[in-house]
Amino acid sequence: MVVKEKRGRRRYIRVRVRGEVRITEDALYASLNSSLYRAGIRYKVIQFDGLEGILRVGCKDQNRAIEALNDDSSAVVTIKTSGTLRTLREGMVGSEGCARGSRTDGKRGP
Repeated sequence: MVVKEKRGRRRYIRVRVRGEVRITEDALYASLNSSLYRAGIRYKVIQFDGLEGILRVGCKDQNRAIEALNDDSSAVVTIKTSGTLRTLREGMVGSEGCARGSRTDGKRGP
């Protein structure tokens, strides 16, 4: 198992498309590349449904990523930031069944 100090902590950012118009994943990547990648921020799209999505960034890049995403030229706006995917997926529209290990009896675990 990799130690978090070596790998670095991760932060997850929930984003929503500006204007409530669905966009393709290619359009999302084009927007993210123009705002995040050019600023030197490494990111990964974890989940995207056309309106909302979750991005993963490094802990040290979190504040710069939020500033870049909330810029007027960006196609998305940030909603919430968390250290775990579970808390971000709980409030997403249409995310039923997305969480790993979800159970129907309300208990956690396998």
